[in-house]
Amino acid sequence: MNHKTIVHNGGIAAAVLAAAVIWFSCFDILQVQEISMEPEIHHGQTILVNKIAYRFPLLNKKGPSAEDVIVFKNPYDHQLVVKRCRLIPGDLINIDETGWLLVGKERYFLTDRQRELLSGIERIPEDTVLVLGDNSFHSVDSRDYGCVSIGTIRGKVINIFGGKNSH
Repeated sequence: MNHKTIVHNGGIAAAVLAAAVIWFSCFDILQVQEISMEPEIHHGQTILVNKIAYRFPLLNKKGPSAEDVIVFKNPYDHQLVVKRCRLIPGDLINIDETGWLLVGKERYFLTDRQRELLSGIERIPEDTVLVLGDNSFHSVDSRDYGCVSIGTIRGKVINIFGGKNSH
């Protein structure tokens, strides 16, 4: 009888361990420490990140879509940050005559340095995306460091927990 109990409990433990390995290989649970994505995502909220969303070319041949909210390492300090993909490979970068970045019907302020950085790019290069924070006046994003390599993307935000905008 002891042998059956050990085998039974060992099977349950192995199943729980396998489920944990699969879960943590596919998902991250992170707490947001910035205000750059307000009003959709607030400081202190928890996000669920799908880490395999862009990893399998057969499932997603083109990488992120415009409007996807993604997590990646900031090129400045390599900290994880959350931003929205706004332009994808092949999209035109449009800066109007007054120096504002135009994305669809939205306008984003550019400093002289940001305008200089982005005006050197006509189209979003292959394997990169342009990311912007929803709270554009409080966001360090592609206006500051250029396009983000799709290979540096940690994953796609698939749910938000806590605070005003729980899903």
